[in-house]
Parts: sequence; structure tokens; C-alpha cells
Amino acid sequence: MGKDMKIVHTSDINSGKKCTGLKLAGDKLRAGLKTVLSRIVDYTINEKADMLVIAGNLFDNLEISNNLQNYIIGEFGRLESIPVVIVPGDNDKCADSLFWNGWENHNRHKNIFVIENPKNPYRTFEELNCTVYGMFPGFMDSQDGESLKMTRQDSEYHIAIAPLQFDAVKSLIENSGQEFDYIALGGKVGFEDISETGRSLAYSGSPEQTDFDQDEAGYLTTIEIDSQKNVSISKSQIGQYKWQTEEIKANEILSNDDLVERIERIADENTALRLKLSGLALFETDLAPARIEEKMQDDFLWFEIIDDMKVLPENVSEVKVSEKTLLGQYIKVMAGDLGEAEAELKPRLEKSLKIGYALLQGREIW
Repeated sequence: MGKDMKIVHTSDINSGKKCTGLKLAGDKLRAGLKTVLSRIVDYTINEKADMLVIAGNLFDNLEISNNLQNYIIGEFGRLESIPVVIVPGDNDKCADSLFWNGWENHNRHKNIFVIENPKNPYRTFEELNCTVYGMFPGFMDSQDGESLKMTRQDSEYHIAIAPLQFDAVKSLIENSGQEFDYIALGGKVGFEDISETGRSLAYSGSPEQTDFDQDEAGYLTTIEIDSQKNVSISKSQIGQYKWQTEEIKANEILSNDDLVERIERIADENTALRLKLSGLALFETDLAPARIEEKMQDDFLWFEIIDDMKVLPENVSEVKVSEKTLLGQYIKVMAGDLGEAEAELKPRLEKSLKIGYALLQGREIW
């Protein structure tokens, strides 16, 4: 038996992500994806890992600037003798061989290896006594396991990189009759260890969270294989962004300043906050969510207020204002208009009602 083996596994970094619809936050996210790649390299060095594997979607697409490519190549170069083994995924698939061939030609550090050729789907690293096999999108269509069967190498360790759905990977392995010490899966946002009896495999997930509902993103996977072929799989936090959803009941808010103070408690440049305001708003607060959202945008990675407040209860008679006053008459008229309005007009009427109520009370608009 040979020496122990340690591998750092990541996937779905999606460098160069377009981040449409996020405005200035898109620029911050793209910069963050560059930063997380540097953190991955630092982690690999600090862990004294034997290899870094990337199971698909290093890039979000293949329209990547030379500057970004050179940056990534330079970062991988910091690993020096530690090999980086890349298998293309759905987003950066190997159908465009010119792109990946170019990467091979730019491999000035001699430690970057791309497995993208169905006729030669493996790399052997003699100094590690290890062979790495690539199963990329489209591979199974033409190979049906035969290539893996034919390319079985005489190595101590056998690692597969597969940015594919688990069912497809399982079918491919069963057809080939090949056994692997570890299978690095890609194509999922979140970390998931799906090892089964006699087979060790996991999705590393994206190393950085880039949207809401990605709770298991933001990790790296570390695999340790001892000389007895016992495998341990662990995850480590690597991402810096937090995507948070909060809800505040409108009747708990005393004023705009009170709402701003509540939001400031959460504010952080690495946090994306989606704040929902719900329930019946107190007229006296004269809340201005759109203005608060605009004012506090720079305090967050990204910030959105969803205004789901109501300005009148279902039963308008619950509003304690005398109809003999101008204010009471105004509310009665507006309530009638709201009751008959088309759905798309109601938000405008509700806004008008709040503004009108404040003005009739002699208060300044916040």
C-alpha cells in the first residue's frame, strides 16, 4: 500500500457569471467569485493537499476574457507542484475544444490538466500513484463505459471526476466494471455526501452562494484516503456571502427611522437581504420602503424590500376616523376606490392613500 492521499474537491465556481438583474451587485458577485477561487488555492496549500479537482463549471460560459483566464491560471500556478485536474461541465462543456486546447497551451505552470477528450479520458500522476478519470457531459452518450474499461491503469488510487447526475454516473460505472476510491461529482449547487456501501462519492456544491435558497452552497470538500483505502469526506466553509430573507410585520414598526434601525442591525457588505414587509401598516408611520431600499442599497451586497403591506383592514369600518372630518371623508372615498379598482391599480391607490393621510394630518413625507 502507498502513502495516504488528500484531495480538495470543488465544482460549479462559475467564474465570469453574468449575474443578470442584480445591477451593481453583479459586479460585486463576479469579484467575489474571483476571491473565492483564491481562497480555494490558499486552502489547498494550507491543507497540504495532494490534488485539487474541479468537477465541472469552472466557468459560467466560454465567453471569458483573457484577463480572467490569466488570473485563474496565475492562481492555480501558486499551487506549484500540486496538480489541478479540471473536467468541463454543462456550462463550459468540452464541445468547444478550441477553448480547452488553448488552456492546455497556456499551461505555463505545468500543473493544470483538463480531461476533455473521450478517446483519452484520464490522467495518470505517477508521483502520486494515482489515475484520475473524467466523465463529462456527452461522454456517456458515445462511450457507454467502454473507455473506462480500456483505460484502467495500474495505479494505487483511482479517482473519477463526474459533473453528471448520480444515476448517469452509476450506470456508467456499472457498465465499465470500474471501481474508484472516490467519485467527485459536480452540477449541483449544494454539498451532498451520497456515499453508499462500497462506494465513496459526493457533490461539493458551489464554493460561493450566489442566490437565495442555496443553504448548502459555500463549501469545499476534503477527501482523505488512508493506506487501507478508508475514505473520509468532510466539508469546510469557504464562501463569504450570506443570502438572507427576513419578514417584519408592519404593525411592529413605529416609524421609518425605526425600520432603518432594524435593517442596520443586519447590514453587511457580504449580505444579500430580501426583506418582506407584511400585514396592516399603521397610517401614522407613513412608511416609505422604496426610499429606504434606495438609501440603504450600498450597505449590502444586494438589498430588496418586498412591500406586501396593506393600508386598510378588510373591514374599513375598523379604521377609527370620524367621517365628519375631511380626513375621514378622504379615507371613505379612497376605500371605495380601492374596493372597485383593478388589481394592477391597487398599489398606486394604496400609496396615494398613505401620502394623502400624512398630508391631511400636516405631517412631512419622509
